[in-house]
Order: sequence, then C-alpha cells, then structure tokens
Amino acid sequence: MNAQDFDTQLEAMAQALAEKIDTKNISKVAVWGFLSEDNQQNDFGNFLTDDFSIYLVNHSESFAVVERNHLTVILKEHRLNAEGYIDEKTTKQLGKISAADALVIGTYTIFNSEIRLRVKVLDTETALQFAGSVGTLPMNANIAQRLGKL
Repeated sequence: MNAQDFDTQLEAMAQALAEKIDTKNISKVAVWGFLSEDNQQNDFGNFLTDDFSIYLVNHSESFAVVERNHLTVILKEHRLNAEGYIDEKTTKQLGKISAADALVIGTYTIFNSEIRLRVKVLDTETALQFAGSVGTLPMNANIAQRLGKL
C-alpha cells in the first residue's frame, strides 16, 4: 500500500501541475530534473524525474513533454551543465535549443518517514516561475532501500 501511496502522491502532484500548465499558452515542456536540497543530481533524483515526466505527459491536455534522453543529448551538444543550480541565462538558452516554452525543475528533501518535493515551472522566455507545487511523498520500504536507509 505504501508504494502505491508514493506513486499516487507523485502522480497527483504531476496532474495538478499539468492542469496549471494547460491553462497557459504552452506547447512544449522540458523536464530539467529533480535535485537534492543541496543541488546534487543523483539516482534518486533521476528516478523522481522519470516518473514525474511520465505522469505529467499522461495528464497533459495541451502540451508535449520533451523526452529526457533527448534533453540530455541537447545539453551535451550545447555544453550545458545538467547538474546544480539553474539560472536565468541557462533557462533561456535551454528553451531556445530545445524549443520548449517551459522548464520544469524541482528539489526534494529526505526526512525519516517522508520526502518533501517542490516543483516549479519556469517560462523559458522570461525565466519567471508561473506554476508550482509542493507535496509530501510517504517513505516506504522500496524508497528507503533505494536511498540506503535500510
């Protein structure tokens, strides 16, 4: 049940964000990824990013999501760093080269029994945030094991 609760909560966050994005004139979204609260990219962040991307596209009515492997290729080709803090210049540059109208970024904090997830959507023209979501995902045995807490 707990594994299902984790997925259910993550999907609910993606759905709520998709609904907010759908109200804007956005045709393509790139998911940059989820970093730990100290701005580190790691396996758990990649896991969250992949699942969130799938949930986001499944609840989209009016926009497409740039496939993550394609985004990685774009970053390498243009020598952009996929790790750490994203700034206004990087947001705009990534928007131009990926043809994305919006960029999804996020951070997470791991507690003993839960994970706090913060997700933001940035306009790639202005780098201004126009949507966001904050949620708590329950820790379960599978997640705790993946994080090395078991």
